[in-house]
Amino acid sequence: MPFERIEGGGIHYEEHGSGAALAMLLPQSGGPVGVGPFLDRLAARFRVIRYDQRGTGRSAPVTAPGGMTMAGRAGELAGLLDGLGIDRAHLFCHSTGCGIGLAFAASRPDRVAGLVLANPWSHGDAHLTTMQRLRVAAARALDPYRYAWFNASLLFPPEHRRAHAEAFETLASAAAPQDADGIEARLESILAFDARPLAPSLSCPAMIATAADDQLMPPWFGAELAALIPGAAHLALDGGGHMLPETRGDALAEAVAAFLGTIA
Repeated sequence: MPFERIEGGGIHYEEHGSGAALAMLLPQSGGPVGVGPFLDRLAARFRVIRYDQRGTGRSAPVTAPGGMTMAGRAGELAGLLDGLGIDRAHLFCHSTGCGIGLAFAASRPDRVAGLVLANPWSHGDAHLTTMQRLRVAAARALDPYRYAWFNASLLFPPEHRRAHAEAFETLASAAAPQDADGIEARLESILAFDARPLAPSLSCPAMIATAADDQLMPPWFGAELAALIPGAAHLALDGGGHMLPETRGDALAEAVAAFLGTIA
């Protein structure tokens, strides 16, 4: 994986395909299927760029004050695109990445060609606050095996866990000890972000994808953002849970490619 040195610490990234640049703002969480098939489908049409946010994967740790905020994370993306010589890109954002993408698009509108938000949140309401702090409590109380299964039960729908039960068990059995403090810092940065004041000012074409059975960030968040972002399209899927790029990867990639393909 290449390494781009930018202010504040290096970013590890990988890229595949050719065409219009498509930056992927993805969380660390994943299941046995992973996002590889989803990325491969998009790489047939776009220059797909995936990177590790600071403090995750092989990128540098977060050291600057405010580095964990959505605005700070947007600065990471700007630095990476600058290093790669990309002035304007499409953004595909999933979960935490939605806050980063919204902060980036609001502060740098000339750099975003098209914006896709999958399983987003609009603000830290009572439901999301309860769920995120439950995740922190679980991270502090559970051993790695049980914490992995707790997260899988929250993020993936039952039918997907049933179809891949053996693979989920393998992942849970091999899970490394979780960093509860780091988890709390990341989840609190999500709760601190409010997209509602930013959304009406967005000028780029936008599409929002939600799942009816998303337990973590239910579809009401996406519906709210679709109403606030001028001209936004809303792809409301009947299932798939919180991890749509894995559970509905083929359908989502097709919809994303069709949407972004209409943008000059």
